Amino acid sequence: MEELERERRQSRTKTVRDPEKVRALESLRLARTELEGQLAATANERRRDHINQAIAEIERRMKEAEEELKD
Repeated sequence: MEELERERRQSRTKTVRDPEKVRALESLRLARTELEGQLAATANERRRDHINQAIAEIERRMKEAEEELKD
């Protein structure tokens, strides 16, 4: 019974996140989605390489942003 009450209290209390960091993470997700669309539509190998590099950089930044939000 006490465990159920503790779970209810924990579910009610939401962790406060930095809105700017959340916004930055969402922006990175949107940029990745846009680049993935460009990658699917591009046949030029050089352009594909550039897009893949950009996606890798965005994913690196997303990982950093997600780690900051966990703290």
